[in-house]
Amino acid sequence: MKKVILTFVLMLMISALSAITLEESIQIARENNKDILAQESGLMSADWSEKNALTNFFPKVSFSSTIVRIDDDTYDLANAPIQVPGIGEFPSMFSVYKTSYTNYITVQQPVFNGGKMIMGYQLAKLAKKQALIALQDKRNDISYAVASAYLGILRLQDLKTLSEKSLNSTISHLEKVQKKYEVGTAKKSDVLQWQVKKKNDETAINEIEGDIDELLGMWTNLLGVEGKSPAQIEVKALDLEINKYASMNSKETEQAMKEYLSDVSISSPTLQMLELAQKMTKKKYLMAKGEFLPSINIQYNYEFESDDKFDFSGEENWNFAAVVSVPIFTSGANFSSVKTAKYEMKRVDYETESIKENYLIAAKNAFYSLITKSKTIEDNKTALEFAEENHKIINELYEQGMVTNSELLDAEAMLFGSEMNLVSSYYDYILIKYELKKYRN
Repeated sequence: MKKVILTFVLMLMISALSAITLEESIQIARENNKDILAQESGLMSADWSEKNALTNFFPKVSFSSTIVRIDDDTYDLANAPIQVPGIGEFPSMFSVYKTSYTNYITVQQPVFNGGKMIMGYQLAKLAKKQALIALQDKRNDISYAVASAYLGILRLQDLKTLSEKSLNSTISHLEKVQKKYEVGTAKKSDVLQWQVKKKNDETAINEIEGDIDELLGMWTNLLGVEGKSPAQIEVKALDLEINKYASMNSKETEQAMKEYLSDVSISSPTLQMLELAQKMTKKKYLMAKGEFLPSINIQYNYEFESDDKFDFSGEENWNFAAVVSVPIFTSGANFSSVKTAKYEMKRVDYETESIKENYLIAAKNAFYSLITKSKTIEDNKTALEFAEENHKIINELYEQGMVTNSELLDAEAMLFGSEMNLVSSYYDYILIKYELKKYRN
């Protein structure tokens, strides 16, 4: 017996150590979730892309080396003496090496390229900012998903506890009815009704256990770590806050909603990404227009070897070139690029307005849902009080033989339903709070 008790205590201690709060589970997910890690890598990629775009303003230096070998016939012909009739022969004026080596350094500096370098850098900066906001948005989505799974597990665990309580009550009533049936004071149908309810309760518990395992797997996957379990939430601690929302009048609710939407409009990662998308399409439009402008680049070449020995020593020469290129006729390519960018910019503008309107409506509905859930909790508290009182009265009357077995079953179902409605409404309220957070940074 002592071993059994010791084992039970150890299991409770292990469970307590592995249990984590909702905020802790969200923090763990933010550190280990693969989707978030992917977004963080995307941010690093965007950061290096910005640095790469900046390098386009600076000169590029390259070293080149060439080796050229010609065939024997060409070599003999090029180096053959020149025969002058009546005078004699002279050495070749343009002798060549059979194998020649050329080494030189090239410095290139872009000066103006129709604004493409500036626009490209600005686009890279916007893309980096977009990646940063996308990371925050992904964190918000994962936080909400973790909260949804976490609260779903607790809801099911509470439902399992209530179902087990209901099953125990059913077994107790079944035993009483069976005894009454044996002495002839209850019908066979009364026994069968309780037997059916007992099987239904057992089936419900089995299904709940399966659903808990499924949600635990989903929650563990979101966290990115194994061996954790959700800690219980003391939902009663939220009663003061819930009562505050439930007691708001229409004017107070409207004012609170406006303040929330104002905050969403400023801090929402989704809305910020939409604004960045608009800015990026405008930059692309300006870049397309820059294709009509000339480009200016300068280049310096320094050749320090051109002979038949690879020793980085030989004839030296250099040249400096300024290259100006002006697009005159591109078969309409530049014009079509500008038109494409222009209508893409308009498309994004229209889509942004539409998405923003729908997004704010969704945020508004979520806020009103918080108010509704708080009032639902208050209503469910009252309903549970009535159900408990009704259950007590019906049980007393049943013992006196003044109500039927069906009425007792109805009272049992009403009590179970009221308990579950209250538990569910608490978890719905908490989840709505995390949905509201998802709309803000």
